[in-house]
Amino acid sequence: MLVKVTHERASIMSSQPRPPNFIIFGEMGVGKSSLVNLIAGDQLAASSSGAQSCTLESTEYPITFSDSQLNVNLFDTVGLDSPTMNNAGYLDALVKAHELIVSLKNRGGVHGLLFCIKAGRVSNTIQQNYRLFFEFLCQEQVPLALVITNLENEENMDNWWTMNKAHIENSGIVPVTHVCITTIKGYQNAYEARYFESRKKVLNMLKELGNRDACSVDVGSWFTRMCKKLREFLVPTKGLGRSRQKMLQTLTKRCKLRKEDAVQLLQKIHVDEERLT
Repeated sequence: MLVKVTHERASIMSSQPRPPNFIIFGEMGVGKSSLVNLIAGDQLAASSSGAQSCTLESTEYPITFSDSQLNVNLFDTVGLDSPTMNNAGYLDALVKAHELIVSLKNRGGVHGLLFCIKAGRVSNTIQQNYRLFFEFLCQEQVPLALVITNLENEENMDNWWTMNKAHIENSGIVPVTHVCITTIKGYQNAYEARYFESRKKVLNMLKELGNRDACSVDVGSWFTRMCKKLREFLVPTKGLGRSRQKMLQTLTKRCKLRKEDAVQLLQKIHVDEERLT
């Protein structure tokens, strides 16, 4: 889904370079929508209850500023809320993954992943979200920035990283950069100063990452890998079995793949599953 947004009345000229693209991901409730609003300086994204959401569903927010060098496209995505998924969830996730991959391709690639986590311990679900987006979707090719939220009550927000860096990296999460922030102003603007400090940190990080070359997106290879890895690591029941026909229908009707391409993809998944048994 695309949300048309204009911030600080900027006119986008066709001669201007494309703005960088960033995927925001993480568990439900970590503040992804609040991060979008922090970056925009406006209430653009509504927090999701998750009741009607599907893993890998995404909403695109093109955010523009008076300084066009700060313009960004944000893809706010729905992550995993449990370390596994059933067959129905898997098929729905494939459709949303295909939509996201095609959108990134059409926008010129992806410049960075913004992994939102709340301050605390690293759970299995956090680790699986990391694998889902960094390893499976982006094939470890896209720079990952860690955004640690919920730090408004810390005496020094940046100290959290100093104290917890080893725990994060021992969990297998190694970002190229990080920010320790709050996304709220609090009651009677109690955290307003920290809110604006956080916004400055995030905008500077996006500018730095956006100055790098985008990672190009090959729709075919990215989607094939996603199909295989999702099933291998997140679906507890092995083997396509009776779901093979449903998956074929999903790939051809909802993802718009040619039937021969869909059949070839299913064969690759089957071969990989045979190898694992």
